[in-house]
Amino acid sequence: MTVLEANISARIYGALLVAYPAEFRREFGDQMLQVFRDSYRAEARGGSLPGFWFRTLIDLVMTAVKEHADNSGREGVFMNRRSDAVALAMCVGIIVVAFLLLSYGRKNEIGSILLFGYVLDALVTTGVVGNLIVFILNKATKLNPVRTALWTFAIIHAALLLVSVLLIARAVPSFNLAATVVGYVVSFAIWAGLHVAWYRRPEVYS
Repeated sequence: MTVLEANISARIYGALLVAYPAEFRREFGDQMLQVFRDSYRAEARGGSLPGFWFRTLIDLVMTAVKEHADNSGREGVFMNRRSDAVALAMCVGIIVVAFLLLSYGRKNEIGSILLFGYVLDALVTTGVVGNLIVFILNKATKLNPVRTALWTFAIIHAALLLVSVLLIARAVPSFNLAATVVGYVVSFAIWAGLHVAWYRRPEVYS
């Protein structure tokens, strides 16, 4: 790990803190950023940085939702506690199940799971990044939530697929382009479908 990498990671995390209410950021933002720096350095010395980022992003989404729910009565612009909790549980549940299935399948070389490995891999990566961005945009702006979700996941899937093709395909001879494309297409259909169904459920407009 270089100092540059650590600084870039800290800046990314600092930018993600916008997911929290402004009052919460003013009170705890500096402390959270310092804890992130310390944890990142410790993890870089002997741990798994992808796993660290996965846990950090999940924790950020969960605690940000809680803080917004606590403030919803005063600010009147956020979803109620139950709605946030259910939406969070659905997204985190899908990501965690996909991650565990993928890890278990690779560790034990289970063909039936590895067959869907490309979909599971895309579900995890795009799910963490995409849902975090959608959450921030829906809390910080008045954009249409359905369109926000669809455009966000379309861009995230296209960007990560492009990265896979340009970087991974060159480094890994066994890279399967067709399976990777199918995986991202299916992942987009799942996440987009879930968000459309969630925001268009009857109680949203009642």
